[in-house]
Amino acid sequence: MAQIVLLPIAPIVLLPFIILFFIVVFPLWLVALAVLGALLVMARGIDAALRAMKVDRLISGPISNAFHWTLSWGGLANRRDRPRQD
Repeated sequence: MAQIVLLPIAPIVLLPFIILFFIVVFPLWLVALAVLGALLVMARGIDAALRAMKVDRLISGPISNAFHWTLSWGGLANRRDRPRQD
């Protein structure tokens, strides 16, 4: 009966949440980063072409904001190189 006290309860209770995170959430986050990263690269290329044609309208700003928001888990992990915006 004393061995049941040594059974680690916390990892057993947290196991479904850990599995859900690594099977569902983390891969979706990686896909979102890949899609937004590809869009950002294309937008920066379009911006470079527009700058070469002397057009001032840039399109990569909002895409960059969306990429960095997704990269920081929706603002949960704020980037240290940017000042905090409250």
